[in-house]
This record gives sequence, structure tokens and C-alpha cells, in this order.
Amino acid sequence: MRILFNDMSEMAIQAAALNGAYLEIKTIAAGPAELREIFEDENKTRRIKVYEQDELIATYDGYTVFYRTEEYAGQIYGVAVYRPASTPEAQMDVIESAVKVARIQAQGLDDEQALNVQNLYPIWSGDGVEYAAGYKVNYEEVLYKCLQAHASQVDWNPADAHSLWTKVLNEPGAISDWEQPSSANPYMKGDKVKHAGTIWESLVDNNVWEPGAAGTESLWKEVS
Repeated sequence: MRILFNDMSEMAIQAAALNGAYLEIKTIAAGPAELREIFEDENKTRRIKVYEQDELIATYDGYTVFYRTEEYAGQIYGVAVYRPASTPEAQMDVIESAVKVARIQAQGLDDEQALNVQNLYPIWSGDGVEYAAGYKVNYEEVLYKCLQAHASQVDWNPADAHSLWTKVLNEPGAISDWEQPSSANPYMKGDKVKHAGTIWESLVDNNVWEPGAAGTESLWKEVS
């Protein structure tokens, strides 16, 4: 078996095959240093043709990025080459860019949607960060929403600065303990909470009243 490079030079090989995103070539015709020199030549590796005797059995285009050499039993050496857009580093860049986009888009989600993807939101910082109203952050593993634009300070953390931050309440599918909400994070119709040993379901949207309190019969119902 042999390969014919783009510059018409040849090399005897034992095998050539795709292994995930990279092309793996095994040979006894060259050692690691020589393989590196050969496969770092992008013009040479722009097209690699594989022949079994005189029959063309495969053509690999664009595998121009040398990545590493391997050593196998029997003094067989291998080389891994990638297409530029398929290297692990390039794929990591794609993933990181996608995460950045997702984090930007997550700020436009409503509270219920936001709780489903809580890990997309940044950790609150007290180092003078300019937070806009409606911006969501994580603080001590709890999701908060900014109530008014401000530059953060260490002593204005979301758990203590109630005029600046409010919890995003009632995780979807979970029944949490009732907490006194504000107009910025009310309970909505169908939300369930635990309070005073009882599970309650909100009968209305924008519910900020305490379950079981006098006069709230039309706002909450007990759930068995």
C-alpha cells in the first residue's frame, strides 16, 4: 500500500483511514521526526491518494494540519492530520462561541425558561460591573434578576440588596417553599408552593399574597 501526495511524491504505508475527525496513516517507512517534517508541508498534504497495488482506493483532500505522531508495536509509526476546521482547538472555539451566543440569548428568556437553563447565566460579581434592569445572574447557586440598573459593589450582593435584586422563584416542576415575592417575581397561575405544612396552587397570575392568609381564598387553593 502506498500514498501519493499532492506534490507527486510517494510513501509506502501500512494503513490509512479516518479516525473520527482526523486522518490516521501508519507506516514503517519513516520515524516520528521525518513524519512530522513530511506532514507539516501543507502543499504536500493538500491531497493524499491511497493506492492498493495500482488501484486507487481513497482520496483525502484538505488534511493539511499535522497534529501528532504515534508509535505502535513492530516499529510502526503513525501520524494524525486534520482539516483546519476540524482540529480539537477549532472545534473548541466553535463550542465556546456557541456558549457565548447562548448566554447572550438566555438574557431574553422569561423566568420559567431561565430556570431551565440556569447554568447559562454568569456568576454575580461585586467588582463594579454595570448590571441592567432585567439582567439575570447566579449567586450562591440561586438565580436572581436585576430590578434596577446599577454598578455592583461587594456589599450589594443579590441576597442582601433587595432593592436591586430579586430571586427568580418557583423552579419548573419543583414545589419550593413559599417566599414573599415582589411585583418583579410574582407567582403565576398554576405555580405550586409549600407553606405552613401545606401545598398550595396559585389560582391567578401575578400572585404576591401569602397562601392561607385571610381573604386569599380566591388566590390560592390547597393541593392534597
